[in-house]
Amino acid sequence: MVGRTPKNTIQDWIEAAKRMLVEEGISGLKVDRLANRLGVTRGGFYHHFKDRDEFFDQVIQYWEATCRFLPDDAPPSKPAEAADWLDRAVARLIEGDGYDYQFDLAVREWARGDKRAGWAVERTDRERLERLRAFFEALGYDRQHAAIRARVFYYHQIGYYAIGVLQSIAERRKNADLYIEIICGEEKLAAARANAGKNRKVRAA
Repeated sequence: MVGRTPKNTIQDWIEAAKRMLVEEGISGLKVDRLANRLGVTRGGFYHHFKDRDEFFDQVIQYWEATCRFLPDDAPPSKPAEAADWLDRAVARLIEGDGYDYQFDLAVREWARGDKRAGWAVERTDRERLERLRAFFEALGYDRQHAAIRARVFYYHQIGYYAIGVLQSIAERRKNADLYIEIICGEEKLAAARANAGKNRKVRAA
């Protein structure tokens, strides 16, 4: 019927694509398959999207906007504040709050055979690594050492998910401090946390 309101929204299609991508990979992102999953005809797809290319672009943009590996704010330049920023980053990764590793890995797999997804992954990795480098510089490392530590942190975490390590949230919390001390350097991290503690006392006074 002309002028009829579609049963599903753009967001419904994108969320369905996310689930299908995680479960089946890029081969699952077919209009008929997605329409069947949503319980509508393929005509609903073309009401919202010009073609699959436009749809794929929106799925990638959604991944970039919502799958946030690090806190949205940039790492502070002062060691004490940077240590607090790291704690928030680690909490996000452990709790999965704002970062869906399954979606992240699914897009990375998609990127192996699709330039558009590949460019998005490259752009996102570069942005994440730059922010991690800035964090390590805030701890007191020079640019080269900060860049290497940023890669160790990032590759370790992505590799953790890619390998499929099975640990409870409680186990991850228990081990997190030791991992962070090793990656950040115990002395520099301890100094940053000590300053953070002093700052909290001053604010509370």
